[in-house]
Amino acid sequence: MKSFEEKIEILANLIIESKNVVALTGAGMSTESGIADFRSPGTGLWEKVDPYEFASIHSYVGNPAKNLEFMLETGKAIFKARPNKGHKALTKLQRLGKLKGVLTQNIDGLHLKAKTKNIIELHGTANESKCMTCGQVYQITFMVNQVLKGNFTPSCEKCSGILKPNVIFFGEPLESETLEAADAMIAECNLLLVLGSSLVVYPVAFYPQKVLSIGAKLAIINIQETDMDNLAEVVIHEKIGDVLPKVVSNVEEKINKNEK
Repeated sequence: MKSFEEKIEILANLIIESKNVVALTGAGMSTESGIADFRSPGTGLWEKVDPYEFASIHSYVGNPAKNLEFMLETGKAIFKARPNKGHKALTKLQRLGKLKGVLTQNIDGLHLKAKTKNIIELHGTANESKCMTCGQVYQITFMVNQVLKGNFTPSCEKCSGILKPNVIFFGEPLESETLEAADAMIAECNLLLVLGSSLVVYPVAFYPQKVLSIGAKLAIINIQETDMDNLAEVVIHEKIGDVLPKVVSNVEEKINKNEK
């Protein structure tokens, strides 16, 4: 069994050798910023509440007040959160010219706050609200201010349609334009770096299989095991903030050495 240091070295070499590195990030990327994940045994949010009661499009339309009270409470952690060492390490990796882009399942906007570029937010963003009738998009504060004033059916100023957070609810498909952009990024990828994703939510869980089918390589940093671990070049079951900065520092050293 390889040591932690050996795995760091292997992953750094994979990144150096790859022309198009894409990061796929999940809830484990943001737990170190104080945002609870959804599926961890014993601690995941969906073990405490029924997602189909509090986060499905059908429950939202049927009882927006109940859903919005829950979302306001859970949203506090998101809006207070700041990028952690893992987010910042990804930004540094991109500035070193070794990260093409990020596909994220997270709705917290922390990659943007960390100033990473070329991000595809697969499940939308909690920083926006959207009209369910005309599709008009607002900053989330436009919707939240209505709710705080007692209006639990916040409405669009353009058509009076009901507003919802601009995220993908259970029962909703991912946006076709988002999927097309993600497919294009995956098609050019030759190393997919999975960070903090359990790889159980589809269609995102297909991406590791897609990159392997085109001859690209796979690396995984995740606290828990995933079904794709046995197909990855390297797997590290540690916190991202404890691993990724070390990997990126190693990459930077190698780049500087090669330039001399």
